[in-house]
Amino acid sequence: MKPTPARLLNLLAGALLAALLAACGGQESDAEANAQANAQAAAQAPAEARARALALAPTVIPPLIDDAGRVMPAAGAAVPHDPGARTRNRHYATPAQAAQLEEVMGELVIPVNVERRADDTGAVELATQMVWGQQVVHDLPATTPVLVRSADLRLAAATVHHLEALGYSRVFLVTH
Repeated sequence: MKPTPARLLNLLAGALLAALLAACGGQESDAEANAQANAQAAAQAPAEARARALALAPTVIPPLIDDAGRVMPAAGAAVPHDPGARTRNRHYATPAQAAQLEEVMGELVIPVNVERRADDTGAVELATQMVWGQQVVHDLPATTPVLVRSADLRLAAATVHHLEALGYSRVFLVTH
């Protein structure tokens, strides 16, 4: 029986591969190394595809306040690492949660940024006056959510404590 051209080509390729392996002392040829590299890349492709899909997937942002108006527990990522920046009420918000609340509630949320001053007490008082002013202008109750931001989380926490002492019940420290 006469061998087909494809069978001859396969035999020739096999002989060539055997000769190359013998010449290299049994080491892998470039062709085999390329084949292994391609196999590894193919194995990594599904993992990379999953990572890309996760990166493109919409992010779920847990709400700060539920539909009944109750404050939700703080997400672990929102809790400050610095114990001195933690608040008694443990109402924390990530920047994404704060932005979501502002977008949903609009003027029914009071944002305040506490700027560092020479006197921390003066910074807390100024932030408190700004919150009170917004509350009065928009005729909002003391249950209005307040979002306290600051580059100094300890200063922001002091502001949260001061606002709570004045009767504000839903004050959130926006962490970094």
